[in-house]
Amino acid sequence: MFPVLAFLGMWSCSLDRFPETSMDENKFWNPESPDEFRYAANQLYSLLLPIWGDTRADDLVRNNYPDNISAGTRRVPATSNDWTKPYNMIFCANRIIEHAPEFGTSMEEIDRYVSEAYFFRAYSYFLLLCKYGGVPVMTRTATDIDDPILYLPRATRDEMMARIYTDLDIAGKYLPLPSEMDEGDYGRITKTAAMSMKARAALYEGTRRKFHGIDDGKEHLKIAYEVADSVISMNEYSLYTSGEDPYKELFDYTGEGSSEFVFVKLYGYPDTEILTHNYPYQYAVNYGVSRNFLNLYLQDTGLPYEDDTSQELTYNDYFDGRDSRLASTFLRRGVDTYQFGPFVPYEQSKTGFGIRKYVRNDGVTDQPSTLDCPLMRYAEVLLIYAEARYEHDVAIDDKDLDRTINLLRDRAGMPHISNAFVTENNLDMRTEIRRERSVELALEGLRYDDIIRWKEAENLLPVAILGAKFIPGEWGNTSASSMEDKMTPENVLIVEEENTRFFDPERDYLYPIPSNDIAQSKGSIEQNPNWK
Repeated sequence: MFPVLAFLGMWSCSLDRFPETSMDENKFWNPESPDEFRYAANQLYSLLLPIWGDTRADDLVRNNYPDNISAGTRRVPATSNDWTKPYNMIFCANRIIEHAPEFGTSMEEIDRYVSEAYFFRAYSYFLLLCKYGGVPVMTRTATDIDDPILYLPRATRDEMMARIYTDLDIAGKYLPLPSEMDEGDYGRITKTAAMSMKARAALYEGTRRKFHGIDDGKEHLKIAYEVADSVISMNEYSLYTSGEDPYKELFDYTGEGSSEFVFVKLYGYPDTEILTHNYPYQYAVNYGVSRNFLNLYLQDTGLPYEDDTSQELTYNDYFDGRDSRLASTFLRRGVDTYQFGPFVPYEQSKTGFGIRKYVRNDGVTDQPSTLDCPLMRYAEVLLIYAEARYEHDVAIDDKDLDRTINLLRDRAGMPHISNAFVTENNLDMRTEIRRERSVELALEGLRYDDIIRWKEAENLLPVAILGAKFIPGEWGNTSASSMEDKMTPENVLIVEEENTRFFDPERDYLYPIPSNDIAQSKGSIEQNPNWK
């Protein structure tokens, strides 16, 4: 059902703190008090979804069943949360914006919460753009079921990007900097979060246009690197470098509240209902990562890893001499896993490779978990600048590499990349920038959108998904005979066969719009190309 229709005549989003309560909307809003606007804005945070468990690309695999988006086997759904939930957030944001008294000249605190609503509206439209392309853009709520705003046609990509940029610019005008925030407001949207989201959206649109042949994308790429540069220059963020393994610890409780986090989904938030999840447990028992993705991690010399599966190497040999983020993100054999003891390949992961990032490895059960979910990090801002600058100019100087990618490599103990290094080793700068992004932001919900905007999904998805190599004696009670029909001739686990995976480049770069929403649009919404 087109989501706005469901909300007519009611305020479906609870406006109280937590837990949710019902309230007559006409009695709720008080233009003289910021409290109601804060409580309303709190609902937007509760509607945020975490990025964990994204199996749409070529990296993450859930045990027991394939992802129908990754495998290319989906059909047009009748309804979909991918369509409905962003519109739910848009509806809630519009209600806050509509009730703001003289936005820009009223109470400063009200301006702040209205600005948060503008941020979340832009964020929701960006989620929809990435999946569906142009969608109806609603900047107000409907008055009744016949209101023309309910039957708007799909906006163009230009119109959607203009709306996203405008909303984020408005948001940034009245939001505080992180350094101006009260300690109890950690997790609320800041000026630099709005700027960083604008840079993310601009990079996405600029590269999508460039590699899908729409235009050269330079207008958006320029916005991306200029805004990212502004965020960098403001010195509000820094990379987390504490502890023995800072990259791993950043994604554990020790890293919560780090100045590297730009935008987070909070759990266990004080003075509210205790929000929890179970993704550390799920990652420990129900997910694995593909060899396809792990082969991206460089050798510790800074050169690409060449996966020679004919060699008789142990499981941990695959991790040795590699970028340290490989072992910080995924499990070596014998490393303690959650509450299950030393990691045993395949017994604890369908692919043979287990996950360490976000998961406690001290034997403590973390279920339910209150670990916060990072939705955007300063590391991404650095990578946005590097990629946008390169794609705009088809070049990047060493100074810009040093202030972006090489800061990330310093944390990982990896050699710097430079133009001379790329030339001397017959590498490709674009490939290395993309590699750095993929490795640094692994399992952070960005891989699918990246391979879509790069127009690489048609090359990376319709191939066999591979796992670890079977080594006798290293896979616990698993025997070679039991795996015989699941492995390549070189004993590499086949997680999904190539003949079960598909990608139609004329169709699958966009999601299908749910059929119920098309039916209820009175003909104003057309289906994406080649979806039936």
